[in-house]
Amino acid sequence: MTLHLPTLVIATLATMFMSSALMTLFGATQRVYRGFWWWTGAQWLGTAGVALQALRDTHPGLLPLSNLLVMQWPIVTLIGLRRFYPRQVLPVPAAADIVLLALAFLPWLAVWAASGDVAARIAAFGAGACILYLYSAAITLRLRAAHRSSALEALIAVQFAAAAVNALRAVQAGLAGAAALAHDDSALLAAFASGMLAMAMVYLSLLLTHERTTLKLAESQRRLRTLAYTDMLTEVPNRRHFYQLATKSLALCEPGSAAVITFDIDHFKHINDTQGHSGGDEALRDVARCTRDALRANDVAGRIGGDEFAMLLPRTNLDEALAVVDRLSLQLDACRDVGSQQRLSLSFGIVMSREGEIIGDALRRADQALYEAKRQGRSCAVVAEGSANSPLFGESRAMGLGAR
Repeated sequence: MTLHLPTLVIATLATMFMSSALMTLFGATQRVYRGFWWWTGAQWLGTAGVALQALRDTHPGLLPLSNLLVMQWPIVTLIGLRRFYPRQVLPVPAAADIVLLALAFLPWLAVWAASGDVAARIAAFGAGACILYLYSAAITLRLRAAHRSSALEALIAVQFAAAAVNALRAVQAGLAGAAALAHDDSALLAAFASGMLAMAMVYLSLLLTHERTTLKLAESQRRLRTLAYTDMLTEVPNRRHFYQLATKSLALCEPGSAAVITFDIDHFKHINDTQGHSGGDEALRDVARCTRDALRANDVAGRIGGDEFAMLLPRTNLDEALAVVDRLSLQLDACRDVGSQQRLSLSFGIVMSREGEIIGDALRRADQALYEAKRQGRSCAVVAEGSANSPLFGESRAMGLGAR
């Protein structure tokens, strides 16, 4: 069965019109991103170009405008991609897109104005369109290198396929001449490719929009988790998240093999009174930063309130826990020794985990040891044994420079 070219053109035009209308409806009713309306515009312009081509026999003067509207598709689509990925630095400036479109169109326009050779016109158009699709594919490949996107991969395939179709028409026109063109199927192939291109762009634009929405949703969820689990001032886990992390870690430890430590800044109220809240905030940030630096890979720390912090050191004996506390104090001394900052000292309460004990009970025992460290003069660590109701405290041990 032989396909009828005018019928195929009408079917292609209907397909492109419906594709353009679908993209317009989606953009009007859903949230879309920068670049989407450029893709929609490319669809409508291409549809108009195909419609004008159907009138070329009765209105030949419309042919230049028709071919320009068809030829613009890869370039306007590329402009949309640039808007869709505004932070992506590309090797070619956006102005080059329009310049290349003009350079690809002008040879065809010159051939059209100079002669009525249909084969030469088709060859010039096919060559120009092939160059534009290859250029657009090359830029899209750079975007694909920076963004994981199945939509970009599919778009690149579409661009190369369109380049191949136009290259085939150009070669056939150049080799066969006008007489043979009446008997080849390249025009049918070009019309069919235009329809497929229109439908593919609808799918790809929706897929790109879906991918961007998914990424933004994941980013929003990440920010919400950060707000829910992180102390914004010190950027360490807040009380809630510390309890969660410590509970999981403690459940994996044998009884007596984990150290639970609470500590706070000595004379913190005096720091706020003399240096203002900004000075107090800076002190908290310094303590948090030095705490992170002092921890080992599996240790857990967090700010549990005011100027009070807590640590859980899994698979740790008492001597190792004291070494971590001493390292933290020395790092804080070194940090605050820079410039004219006031020296900070910390008081620590240390307990070893017990069988069946939850993190909240261990922290209460550690708090009792911390209060005892305050009572014994601050800037020291006190180890608590016994129960929360009948605690037994060891002698205080000076930490940091005070121990030297």
